[in-house]
Amino acid sequence: MSTTIHITERAKAELIKLDIGGEKFLRIDIVPGGCSGMTYNAAVDTDIRPTDETIYKDSDIRIVADSGSAMFLDGLKVDYSDDLIKSGFRFLSPNSVKSCGCGASFSA
Repeated sequence: MSTTIHITERAKAELIKLDIGGEKFLRIDIVPGGCSGMTYNAAVDTDIRPTDETIYKDSDIRIVADSGSAMFLDGLKVDYSDDLIKSGFRFLSPNSVKSCGCGASFSA
């Protein structure tokens, strides 16, 4: 299965600030949690696991997810906001059918 995700220019700029590139990549996992059932877990990583898929590659920026998470990430839009109240990366999925009020978790 091919997973397509979209990264905004603001998110790319922040990933570059995190020194993503070369051996370093962004790992996005879907884990149980939150009031809607699932939540995103994102971290800088260097270790590729046997079940991993590269779901995004542009220049030196790579985003990786395990195959179980990748099926929930198709169509995902990754953005970055520097709002004073809620700054950080934002994950917007067209596949979520419900999300909690704070936007931290979703169900698909």
